[in-house]
Amino acid sequence: MSGNLREIDPFSEMPMELESCEENDEAIEEGPKDNVETNIETEESYAESLTPEEIRWFYKDGVEKRWNEFCGYDSLRIEKIYQERQNLIGTSNDEINNENNLPPAERIVVRGGMYDVQIDNMKCVSIYWPGEEWEIMRATWYYDGSWIPLETEHSKVIEEVHLRLFQKESNDQSSSKCDASVPQAYKVLHTEQFSEFHVDWHSINDVILYSEYTPTKLMRSVTSKLGFAKTTGYRLKRGYKSRASMEDKPRDIDHLVFVVHGIGQKRDTGKIIRNTTCFRGCVDWLKQKYFPNSQHRVEFFAVEWRSSLKLDGDIVDAITPYSVLSIRHLLNTSAMDILYYTSPLYGAEVRAGLQKELNRLYFMFASRHPGWQGKVSILAHSLGCVIVYDIVTGWMGPDTRLPSPHAHEVLLQGLQFPIENLFCLGSPLSVFLALRTRTPSNRLDVMPQSLCKRFYNIFHWSDPVAYRMEPLLERGYSKIEPVLIPPYGGVDGQQIPQSPSSLNNVDPTLPPTETDDKDDSPTDIPNRAEKGWSLWDLVRGGWNVREGPSSPTPESNPPIRPGQELTQRLDYVLRAVGLGRNYLYTVAAHTAYWNNYDVAYFVLTRLFPTLES
Repeated sequence: MSGNLREIDPFSEMPMELESCEENDEAIEEGPKDNVETNIETEESYAESLTPEEIRWFYKDGVEKRWNEFCGYDSLRIEKIYQERQNLIGTSNDEINNENNLPPAERIVVRGGMYDVQIDNMKCVSIYWPGEEWEIMRATWYYDGSWIPLETEHSKVIEEVHLRLFQKESNDQSSSKCDASVPQAYKVLHTEQFSEFHVDWHSINDVILYSEYTPTKLMRSVTSKLGFAKTTGYRLKRGYKSRASMEDKPRDIDHLVFVVHGIGQKRDTGKIIRNTTCFRGCVDWLKQKYFPNSQHRVEFFAVEWRSSLKLDGDIVDAITPYSVLSIRHLLNTSAMDILYYTSPLYGAEVRAGLQKELNRLYFMFASRHPGWQGKVSILAHSLGCVIVYDIVTGWMGPDTRLPSPHAHEVLLQGLQFPIENLFCLGSPLSVFLALRTRTPSNRLDVMPQSLCKRFYNIFHWSDPVAYRMEPLLERGYSKIEPVLIPPYGGVDGQQIPQSPSSLNNVDPTLPPTETDDKDDSPTDIPNRAEKGWSLWDLVRGGWNVREGPSSPTPESNPPIRPGQELTQRLDYVLRAVGLGRNYLYTVAAHTAYWNNYDVAYFVLTRLFPTLES
């Protein structure tokens, strides 16, 4: 009979992790047993209080809502402050009033200098951006195998009972607490009752958590007839699986990446924080899997530039008709950002707002890390790519007759730090640039290396907002496919070789698009060549060479002549998998970069090129 920790641990808010315990743990069924070994000669006979090295502190992240352990260095320092706090509280006769009158506890800088731990309210708070606040807990007891911690209030009771049962001075009395109704082969020394489960002690190293109920009346009837006294149980472990060590600490940061959002953040200011956390998690997982011995460390800083801008003072909301109000509100908080930025009155204010936030984050970091010699890159999305580009290149707008009161802020020396890489995700930048110039030359100096060493334009096949950059520099590149971003880790850890100037319409390494078998219309398949017009021609950027007399073949009219090749490729496209063939999926493609491991692997290996050497 298998067990389910969702029933056993109803106070938890983590159904995904708890369900995983079924895979890691072997359920323990109690009933009449004839041959059960309970007395192990080598096991400890008494228990002592857990040392700081055996205790581990955890934080619950804001994306997956799961408990994650702090590194040993952080956990030991948190435990030290926690113990000092408890000692101060314990010295007063009036514990509650004393706790309220104590000065604020010292904040502990954790996770490599990115967060502060506040013991008083059991929170982990971001240092460099507002709004990110995680719950923390002190863990002493865990589910065996999965090492998921029990909630603090339950662990505290279990720990008190355990010490009372097995401390050295009371060890001789433990035998008197046997349950006579249970066969002596597997006797119960003590039972502690909780609201929806109870814990039995069979020996110092044999502690089992049992659910108080079975799922159905039928199961209760069956287990009763078979003679089972209890339902499925799970073994508990005291103390974390690995001892905390001060040597277990993050490496120094050697690359900062500022993550800049696009439109739509006025309504949800925490969205860029969640997206950054998600992308950071992808990068960390890839780094541990493929480059576990790397000495490099990258940190991603969420840059929320929209909420601080007043712009029109909500005059647009005032003139918005009440009809279809919800849709109007959605447009006012998202698409209006494009109109604001193209406005000669407010464009400079938007640039100044983002530039101010970027410089603030950089100087705040530098003040906490004096003498830091690392590099800085920017990862921007959608409209954020355009604004960052204009700040870096110093573009001031087309109309100087309407100077913005914030224009001088953009003129004062721009960004106060050099940029190593600019990664653009789902970017419409090339459209903005194309509409700003009437130059007869096809070659534009898009991003001088003196301002930014490398520029990457990353997009998904189906992203309706993204446009290519290379044809803006050389028109012939409209017939050359962008560089395909290979699967993360490549095949068996080896990257797939990629031709920089492939003229084939369909890369042979592209897997078929994931889709429902019922939807197999030929006009919906992006990788299938067919005559006539289809929406996929626009979605894919229009670089397919169409069949027929109106389209010249690559052999008869090469798109790029000698000497016209770009020094560096700019356009990088993701594999056409995971979003299906339905046109409605194109909307989702624009926001699918944050949890895409191919993008994360590409960015990581461009930040640190020596990783794959």
